[in-house]
Amino acid sequence: MSLEIWVRPHAQHGYVMGVDTAEGLGHGDYSCVQVVDVKEGEQVAIWHGRIPPDELAYEVYNLGIWYGNALCCVESNNHGLTTITQLRQLGYPNMFRRRSLNSQTDRMSQEFGWKTTRTSKPLMIDDLSMALRNDEIVLRCQHTLAELRTYVRNERGGMSGSPHDDRVMALALANQMRKYAFVPEYVQQVDDTYTFDWWMRKANKHEPVGDTIGLNTIRGTA
Repeated sequence: MSLEIWVRPHAQHGYVMGVDTAEGLGHGDYSCVQVVDVKEGEQVAIWHGRIPPDELAYEVYNLGIWYGNALCCVESNNHGLTTITQLRQLGYPNMFRRRSLNSQTDRMSQEFGWKTTRTSKPLMIDDLSMALRNDEIVLRCQHTLAELRTYVRNERGGMSGSPHDDRVMALALANQMRKYAFVPEYVQQVDDTYTFDWWMRKANKHEPVGDTIGLNTIRGTA
């Protein structure tokens, strides 16, 4: 298992996460979590490894909370349902939900996560390809770049990487979430009081701090 971080969370930025899950066996596929800065389009962190899907939820939870309750999208196919269930039990506050209209009951229903199908997969990969061509996403991970170079569409229209495509799929999911990041129900209000960003805004605006503890601390007179 590995976690790479290139840019730490910024209080004034929003973040999205794409989560591609696997069974977690030692000889099987990998799970992957890609974190992207919505404002900058920058790949800021990646988690990659083999881990049971319920335990993966804890890694996703901790990473997402650290990145300001990042909008989290888990692929709901197969083992992803286990990760989604565990994340809900943990109380993760910002999970993507897809809605659909039941034609029989005429009621809206919602399901957590992203369902990858023969129809949705080519569309999300095409969206990712376009975002990369237009420099909307800045990649930092060399392994992600390597997977992208081997990702191909076969004669039957199927799409896959060799030997793995988990980083590509997680990135494609994160890219999809960039469309939803500013939908009101997914926008997170994060309290950044007394953080470095908060102090800098106060200093740049020449505003009084209005708090004895903060004033003494920053001037070193406590």
